[in-house]
Amino acid sequence: MGIEAVIDGVRRIVHKWVNTASPISVNVSRGDTTISVQNSIRFEPGDQLMLKNSSVYEEGLTIESVDRNNHIITLYNPVLNDWTTSENTILIKTINNNIIQGIYIGNPDVIPRLPAITINGSSSSSEWFTLESSKERYELEISVFVQASTHEEGYRFLMQVANTIQKGLKRNIMPLIDDYDIISLREDIVVGDINIQVNDREKVSRHPHIILEDEFSCQECWAMNLYDTDDYSVKLDHPVIFNFLASDTSVILPHRFIYNSWPSNIDFVTVHKGDLLKAATIKWFAEEEELQFTRRYELKLH
Repeated sequence: MGIEAVIDGVRRIVHKWVNTASPISVNVSRGDTTISVQNSIRFEPGDQLMLKNSSVYEEGLTIESVDRNNHIITLYNPVLNDWTTSENTILIKTINNNIIQGIYIGNPDVIPRLPAITINGSSSSSEWFTLESSKERYELEISVFVQASTHEEGYRFLMQVANTIQKGLKRNIMPLIDDYDIISLREDIVVGDINIQVNDREKVSRHPHIILEDEFSCQECWAMNLYDTDDYSVKLDHPVIFNFLASDTSVILPHRFIYNSWPSNIDFVTVHKGDLLKAATIKWFAEEEELQFTRRYELKLH
């Protein structure tokens, strides 16, 4: 089925982790040390932050603690300006006061903006897995590039970005890859729900592997039963652990199944791409089961 979709799936993960951001949900006043955000997923103690709206920004903030239940971030140092929700203020995670300038697929001779990340497929292999399926293995290299002239500061930044990417890949061992269907919820979901309402139950019967995803949260589950009491109810294999709004949530039904992936190691080197650069390369692999004989598995509507 090809490695291209796997590369696209990994780029989505890398983007989420190195460009973590969330709008503020409550106005912030000068001198405040707490910031309420729409979602605190992927923010962690020790992270550097920037507050930004369409015209100005403030950097140099550092997280002391994160209240994930209420999505409140406490800072070591107070903010220096007033920030409002009406100005669409966003809290952005920075790394060594830098923001990644680009995530490229391929291996360009010259990278136009630094710091940057490239994602390349290095190999693809196949072998029999069962009597009716094969194991497809994909190997990728995710590289981070910074200017070597920045010496120690740049090298520390390089290591922090590499560690952030590695963490994101470890927490997403089953990356979402093409192809898949997307349907919507008919009703909001709250923590603890095991029955959900979807707008296309027939597609769930063909692809019972379900991923619930909004801008910040994601949960994987399986459809266990499709009730005939109405045309929309689906019972999940375990309760939902996040709140999901019907207006903001995608119900993703994957057709492909990556069952094993891992960032196996990181190499730190110096390279020449026009200028002298420092680089870190994360070697990542994924394994997928691919059916080799046509057979349809469907949940019965009952």
